[in-house]
Amino acid sequence: MAKKIIGIYQITCTVNNWRYIGQSIDIKRRFNQHKRKPPDGMIDDVAKYGIDKFKFEILEECAPEELTAREDFYLSTLNPEYNIRTEGHGISEEARKKLRESKLGKKRPDISRRVKCVETGEVFESLRAAAKWCNVPSPNLSALLAGKGRTLGGYHWIYADEDEEAALERIRQMPEGHHPTEETLKKQRRVKLGRKLSPEHCDKIRQSHIGQGWKESTYEKCCRKIRCVETDEIFPSIKSAAEHYGLNLPNISAVLAGKNKSCGGYHWEYVDGQSPQHRPENFRRKVSKPVRCVETGIVYESVAKAAEAFGVTDSAIGNAASGKCEKSCGYHWEFFDGELPPLEETQTVAPMLILCVETQEIFQSVSDAAKKFGISTAAISHALNGRAKSAGNRHWEFCAAMTA
Repeated sequence: MAKKIIGIYQITCTVNNWRYIGQSIDIKRRFNQHKRKPPDGMIDDVAKYGIDKFKFEILEECAPEELTAREDFYLSTLNPEYNIRTEGHGISEEARKKLRESKLGKKRPDISRRVKCVETGEVFESLRAAAKWCNVPSPNLSALLAGKGRTLGGYHWIYADEDEEAALERIRQMPEGHHPTEETLKKQRRVKLGRKLSPEHCDKIRQSHIGQGWKESTYEKCCRKIRCVETDEIFPSIKSAAEHYGLNLPNISAVLAGKNKSCGGYHWEYVDGQSPQHRPENFRRKVSKPVRCVETGIVYESVAKAAEAFGVTDSAIGNAASGKCEKSCGYHWEFFDGELPPLEETQTVAPMLILCVETQEIFQSVSDAAKKFGISTAAISHALNGRAKSAGNRHWEFCAAMTA
């Protein structure tokens, strides 16, 4: 493991020679952090010039207990333009002014105001008491009560002293999901603008893709075999013939298509004797594999057919059949290698219903249950498939459809 460098560092903009001074117990790691997310004072210039216009250097190595003293020395001596913090870890007047302006017009939440849970009707003496009961962070509940969300912990929340009907109408009119503000999007855009991946990061991406390309054996299965007329050699694909003789692949293709007479002094033809436009049935076609429902024994022609029958995505059935999750739609699935049954014997089965254990309500689908309680469909799906114990503080189970 590489030795950590403890000390004081400096970041300099090579365009205007402005500087930033900082301290760290691991300077190399701090450099990587600043390249991904620059300090507040540098954000505008990084977006304007690009991170490659900034020079990172170490000013001094020192013991951890000396970091603050040595940093204060460089702050008072060099007076760096990008630092908003001054000597002694105080805040400069300019930084104080920015903070003051950002807080103007904003009201602090009244944490002593009583809060009410709409579903249970229970009233809590304070925001913190309600957050503790629901097991959620109090800032999240405060943001929801300020109008930045619809539900939290699977419940709707309002202040106890406000009109319940008006509050619920306001909640119903809120758009579903979280949408970042234009200011947040602008900040994210400025941070990422001009940022380049480090050579180490690029190398990691390159290494992760090694061996993930098109397999030669799979490629050749989808290609037509060709023959060199003069040598009577047979090649599994045009690519292999071009590599064997050191020729260009498009030139051999032109001969096979009848556009040229020869390539490399040789004549070429397809082994199957078909026209150049002919393609085998499995030409670059994804081979579908039958799947079987373990409980019912019904075999479906493909994952797509099973997903269509149950009204779910292909990945839901495919993940269960490949072992990535235990069940899908309340059933176990496996890939089927035997012979498919005749079409007239193909049966269908209704998907499992969704049961809320606490309320004993039954829903036709996960989306119906999610809409009823204001929970995401993914959370309920994870609870049903055993990836989570509960969703929205409720437990969920599959149940069979009731027959008349």
